[in-house]
Amino acid sequence: MSDSLGAETPLITQTATQVLRRIAAGEISATELNEACLARIAAREGQVRAWAWHDPEQVRRQVANLPPDAAGKPLYGIPVGLKDIIDTADMPTAYGSRAYANHRPAVDAVIVQRLKAAGAVLMGKTVTTEFAYMHPGPTTNPHHPLHTPGGSSSGSAAAVADAMVPLALGSQTGGSTIRPSAFCGIVGFKPTHGQVSLEGVLPLSPTMDTIGLQARSVADVALLYPVLLGRAIDVARLEGPLRVAWHPGPAEDEAEPEAWRALQSAREAMQGAGISFVDDPLSADELRAAGEANRRIMAYEAGRHHQAVFQATPELLGDATRSMIATGLAMTRGEYEEALAIAAKARSSFLRGMSGIDALLTFSAPGEAPLATGGTGSSAFNRIWTTIGAPCLTLPHGRGSLGLPTGVQLVCVNGHDARLLAIGERVESILKGVVTV
Repeated sequence: MSDSLGAETPLITQTATQVLRRIAAGEISATELNEACLARIAAREGQVRAWAWHDPEQVRRQVANLPPDAAGKPLYGIPVGLKDIIDTADMPTAYGSRAYANHRPAVDAVIVQRLKAAGAVLMGKTVTTEFAYMHPGPTTNPHHPLHTPGGSSSGSAAAVADAMVPLALGSQTGGSTIRPSAFCGIVGFKPTHGQVSLEGVLPLSPTMDTIGLQARSVADVALLYPVLLGRAIDVARLEGPLRVAWHPGPAEDEAEPEAWRALQSAREAMQGAGISFVDDPLSADELRAAGEANRRIMAYEAGRHHQAVFQATPELLGDATRSMIATGLAMTRGEYEEALAIAAKARSSFLRGMSGIDALLTFSAPGEAPLATGGTGSSAFNRIWTTIGAPCLTLPHGRGSLGLPTGVQLVCVNGHDARLLAIGERVESILKGVVTV
């Protein structure tokens, strides 16, 4: 994919950063870009099924209402997909559930307001698992229709991967942004917990819920992230050496050969480019306990938030959703507080262990996307970081034995989101063109 202003690649497969430059240069218009995306959706949605709600005429109205001058509009004309747990006043928001079919929120979520103010064009609502948990929607993996795109941000990952939109928003409470991004072969970013407003986003577990960003490049993530934050960040080009921790992690036995091949290939390429690796400084026992605490915290908080709909219309909920809510409602306050204490201890240990280390390198997912009949895949390599609130970035790297994408994950200490993106840009450039064998 060219970084120039030219059209060496099809318009729909260029990055948001590239097409913004071309719009600014007068080479293309926002109308041309959005019409190309609409045509792609019309051609591919029957197979990929990424969209919970999509109205081409509404998209065209948004484009027609864009101001003639792009000044001060950092996402001017850029199509964006929204996970269907994000409230939109002018589109249905069903939270992936029959219990909320045709639900219309009264106001936009804060992040939707920020996207509109930045000149983004909202392409529609992408498919999510029910309440962003496990009960899957109809979305397929664009690389093979029999395989899952991952979850819970299924439609967002698939829509970006299939060139329907250059940017999309997901969320993560376990592994719901990083894992589907890896399965679909795109860049996925989970910020530090609490950085982006979740006002108007359906809660699953507020202690861990985090918005997710899905894109084709790290530069595109760096373009979108300040808009969601509502303030500028400095993703400066890194100078000097980097120290990265090698961290297969406490769940390494769950990693398949394809995942190991991608991780080892990334390490070799990074070392060849001058990045130093250090031994894993983290406590496997504490991290493992934090990953297990994730499910308990999630169930307890989700049970209380979704208790009313669970009691009123349980027949409209999926089996996995009902089971999670029931489990959470059966938990005691003491069990919940114990899980929170485990998470806090692991967070403190992580921050101490990462002193003097720029990032760690680990798995994004156990391997290639499994068959859809087996669910949306394991979040074993994501839950820990979500539980302790650390920022995470997955980069596509390699293909597995089935020809499906694999990825590698970088993690930084809490609050170092801009630095993680800068590190990610460097690693992305190193991995570009490297073939895993």
